[in-house]
Amino acid sequence: MSEVKKCIHNIVPITAEDKQVVVEFLRQFFFRDEPLILGINMLEDNDSLAKLESYCFNFMDNGLAFKAVSPNGDLMGVVLNNLTYRIDGEKNNEIEEETKDDTKFNIITAFLDKVEREVDVFQKYPNVDRLIDIKIIAVDKSFRGQGVCKALIDKTIELALENECPMVYIECSSYFSAKAAERLGFECIYTLYFRDYLDENDEVVFKTPPPHDSSKVYVLHL
Repeated sequence: MSEVKKCIHNIVPITAEDKQVVVEFLRQFFFRDEPLILGINMLEDNDSLAKLESYCFNFMDNGLAFKAVSPNGDLMGVVLNNLTYRIDGEKNNEIEEETKDDTKFNIITAFLDKVEREVDVFQKYPNVDRLIDIKIIAVDKSFRGQGVCKALIDKTIELALENECPMVYIECSSYFSAKAAERLGFECIYTLYFRDYLDENDEVVFKTPPPHDSSKVYVLHL
């Protein structure tokens, strides 16, 4: 078997000054690959993309986001994390009547909310009161398969331990990110197949390209 090529990189915090560069990176290496985005043709919806970018900005300068940088300064990958407490999970499980917009971004957030409610991670693990939630992880295509994703995950694990979190949590709507999570020792605790997520007309909402057939939730116990 051939060995996986490793590349040299530094893992450093993302700061407020990095926001525009990071979101441009995500446009190129996350938005264009994300199955939920592709499954509803959201790349054609500028309002939704703007909302997605705003969502990403929320996690960039919270002290929990990191980037992989090459020795010559190239941005190789990013991970956006969030620190979630039990009380946050309980609030998210409360069904509230809210005024929702009709953008495609809202279709995705409704799906993610459903996944989160059904997983109910804090109910499933009563001894866990806080965890690190990996919101987005993306790697430049030219550096994939070279240990960048693992290095970003390792940094996230280090962050979880520093914050006394006994668990790292990640939702994977991509077949490839799910496989990466499995290789890194994460345990799958939930699966929702896209073919089973239907609209009010019993039509499949996310017509994702193969091999992306489901959204899976993984946890890593520390």
